[in-house]
Formats: sequence, C-alpha cells, structure tokens
Amino acid sequence: MERCEKELSPSDVNQRLAVTKGMLEFLPPIDPEHDVPVRVLDEKGKVYVFYLSCRQGKHRKPVFQSKQWRVFVKERGIAAGDVMYLWAEENAFHQTQYRIALLKMLFS
Repeated sequence: MERCEKELSPSDVNQRLAVTKGMLEFLPPIDPEHDVPVRVLDEKGKVYVFYLSCRQGKHRKPVFQSKQWRVFVKERGIAAGDVMYLWAEENAFHQTQYRIALLKMLFS
C-alpha cells in the first residue's frame, strides 16, 4: 500500500488540490488532452470523483480540478493546515482503489 501525506495550503482548500510527486507515483497517468477521473473513497464510505489534470499555462503542475474537490472540502469542513492522507489499495476484486482520510487541526 502506497500512501501520501499532505498538509493542505490555502490554495488547496480554496481552489484546487496541487498533486504531489508522491501521489503521482500511484495515481493513474495524466492525459495532457483530457482530465482523468479518479474515484476516491473516504473513511465514511462516500465516493468522490476527482479529476486529475495539468494546469494550463507556463507552470503545468498536476492538480485535482476544483469542482468535485471543492464539494469534498465543503462537506468535510476542511481548512488550511489540515492533513490529508491519500493512498492506493487493492479491493476484493483485485482492482486498485483510492482512499482518502483527514486529520483536522484542532488549534491553529
């Protein structure tokens, strides 16, 4: 099981999630022409579909696009400084599934 940890920045929370190199090691490959849907299961059992893409322009960094990511942020009450864990695991059908969990900061 590969797992990645990231402390969320204000732009991660308010816009889109910047995907780290560690996450890219186990996420599906980026398609420069199309957003790649990534189904993510949270610790409460809810499925979210985040879209992996490269930002346009000079700095083509990989991101989870804002629409579904922002739904997740809003529903979970995520704030900058919270820590997100993302990992890949094999399900009962020997398929890769992605899981996400949060550690909320109680004091900032």
